[in-house]
Amino acid sequence: MSPTALNINPARFGEIYLHTESDSFDLHNCFDFLGFTYDLLQRIVTLRWIPNEYTPVEQRRALIVEMRGVSHLSSSPRDPDMPFSEDACLSAVGGILPTDPTLNGVYCDVGEGCHHIFTFQSGFVLRIGAESVCMLPEDI
Repeated sequence: MSPTALNINPARFGEIYLHTESDSFDLHNCFDFLGFTYDLLQRIVTLRWIPNEYTPVEQRRALIVEMRGVSHLSSSPRDPDMPFSEDACLSAVGGILPTDPTLNGVYCDVGEGCHHIFTFQSGFVLRIGAESVCMLPEDI
């Protein structure tokens, strides 16, 4: 079954945004990170964001993003001096080559074959290498 038949939207990350064909979501200012899960048998990482008080009315919904074909998943610890509320605030997302070291605060579009680097205000860093990224429909 095709992604269109499943109502799955191809997506891409860049700087502080999640982009789909029809919309861009500001993940730094307008959404709070809820967490992620990793299905190791299917090699899928699922990331979840929820709207906050700054989210435009037309975008008020949960965002569920699947990263499929995961080949790398790692994290770096948060700054213990930061409040835990800062774990929910994305600082930046960008891409680096799989052979490059993990860096904080990568601000760029994620190129094909690159790993995604998600940096949060708390200093927590999540690194994911995946073959594809898609946003799931609202009703899942």
